[in-house]
Amino acid sequence: MAVVPATRRSVVAPQPRRTPATRERRPQLRVVDDPKPRRLNLAVVTTLGVGAVFAVLFGLVVFHTLLLQNQQKLDHLNTQVSDAQGQYQSLRLQVAQLEAPQRIIDVATHQLGMVPPDGTTYLTPAAGSGASTDVGASQGDSPSDATSSNDDASAWPLIKPYLGAAP
Repeated sequence: MAVVPATRRSVVAPQPRRTPATRERRPQLRVVDDPKPRRLNLAVVTTLGVGAVFAVLFGLVVFHTLLLQNQQKLDHLNTQVSDAQGQYQSLRLQVAQLEAPQRIIDVATHQLGMVPPDGTTYLTPAAGSGASTDVGASQGDSPSDATSSNDDASAWPLIKPYLGAAP
């Protein structure tokens, strides 16, 4: 036994019959080959062109705005650098004035009550004290090293009163 497949009519619900009075006449349609390729409409092309020009001009305006803002920041930073350099120069001048020897002498004499010395005294070893001024002898090149160190020790009591305190 063979099974007969169901047809489309049997699956779809039956449609009501149309009466000739309600039936509309449709125009007959036919397929026409397109002899020319489709072109874009002139209005669409113009709109796209104007839109592109507007986008480019708007981009330029934004670019110049950012450029000006950054230039203002640079100008502000240059002003700050100039102010800082001027302050640095004035502080260097102030330090130089405070370090001046005459100012130090004035502060020492007027504010601290110091007095300048009457004179400068230089101490020189006595000729018989045995102090050696020879560089070679102080480095240990001569055999008289032992005697010169003994002479230095004996010269200490002579020099001590001038220096103030023992080392």
